[in-house]
Amino acid sequence: MAKPVTITVSHDLGRQGAVNRLRGGVDTIRDRLGIVRMQLVEEAWEGDSLRFGVAALGHTVHGRIDVEDSLVRVEVTLPWMLAIFAEKLKLGVEKQGQIMLDKPKA
Repeated sequence: MAKPVTITVSHDLGRQGAVNRLRGGVDTIRDRLGIVRMQLVEEAWEGDSLRFGVAALGHTVHGRIDVEDSLVRVEVTLPWMLAIFAEKLKLGVEKQGQIMLDKPKA
């Protein structure tokens, strides 16, 4: 059975600022995925939302990122074989999301 995972990351960039930061950070995400033998295989922006697919361990995980005024919501559905990685995925996405969405220090 598939396991849905929802992660939220708060920010204070405003909706457009967060979208710009995420659009600009996709190459960094792609590079980091390659280090752990994962690959971004789908990337489609629709307004303030990104549909994506990540290939790992012979499976493709599809998800969606929705950018709101003060938070970013990441939703993925893990195949049952990858569901054991749900907590690690959640922690990793929260950490990297916060790094990506933090305002630079003045």
